[in-house]
Order: sequence, then structure tokens, then C-alpha cells
Amino acid sequence: MKYVESALLPGERIVCGGHPCFWAMGPRITLSLLLMVWGVLIGTMGTSPLAAVGFFVAGLGLFGASLLAWWTTEFAVTNKRVVAKFGALRRHTVELTLAKIESVRVEQSLIGRIFDYGSLVIGSGGLIATPIPGIANPHEFRRMVFLAQVAEERVPLRLVA
Repeated sequence: MKYVESALLPGERIVCGGHPCFWAMGPRITLSLLLMVWGVLIGTMGTSPLAAVGFFVAGLGLFGASLLAWWTTEFAVTNKRVVAKFGALRRHTVELTLAKIESVRVEQSLIGRIFDYGSLVIGSGGLIATPIPGIANPHEFRRMVFLAQVAEERVPLRLVA
């Protein structure tokens, strides 16, 4: 949570930290492993060593990209906003204040329901809905967003004279 911790404002604290679900990257990891196995099989047959190296390197690159995406994805609910960061080389950040969040929708596939992962789609006043994909335990994360909103509403306003 390096980015999230560095983006905290004075008086802000993390209420709930989320992480991407490794199962959400299952298809990419499966494809990368199949490419590597295919490269090894072609290499052991000896028919085309260049193709074998190509398949293995492609699978290794896809596997590395999947791990990099998993390691560089951070998101959290603080007592004032929702903060998310995706990507290492091309960084995409989302920072929404709790007061402007109007809806939080969970989207899950059948496999997502089985392995308890999905995407959160956060709707805020007049802006395009912001998706946060591949979250582990998305219903709990959505609940924490609503609890943080309720807690923020209870804080009394201080009037400065």
C-alpha cells in the first residue's frame, strides 16, 4: 500500500485496504503456463528450437505481466475517500471523496461468485462510473465504503469564527 499511504491527507486514515484477487488473473496465468509448456514440448521434439524459445518467452512475459499487475494494484477506503492505483509503467489512479459517491455496484461472473472476486463500479455525481476490477471479497469492500460514508456523516462540523 505504498501509493495509498503516500496519498493520505492530514487527519486521514485507512479504514479498509483491498487487494486484487489472484483468481481474477486465472485466464492470463493459465494461458501463460500453456504457452510455456507448449514451448518446452516443441523444444523436446527438436523440430523448431526458435519457435520453442518464442513460445516459452511469450508465456514467461505474459506470466510476468500478470504478476506485475497483481503487485502494483492497490486500493483502500479511508475515512475521507476511496483511493485506487493500477499499473507500474502506465499508472492509473482513482481518488473519489466519500461525499460524492452515490452508488457502489458489484459485478461478478459465475467464476467470480465461486472464488469471491469481482469488480466494483463506483458511481459519483455526474461523473462516469469508475470501475475497480478484480477485487477479492467485493461485497465486504462495498460495505466498508458505505460504513465509511455513514461514519463521515456523523462527524460534527466545526464552525470557525
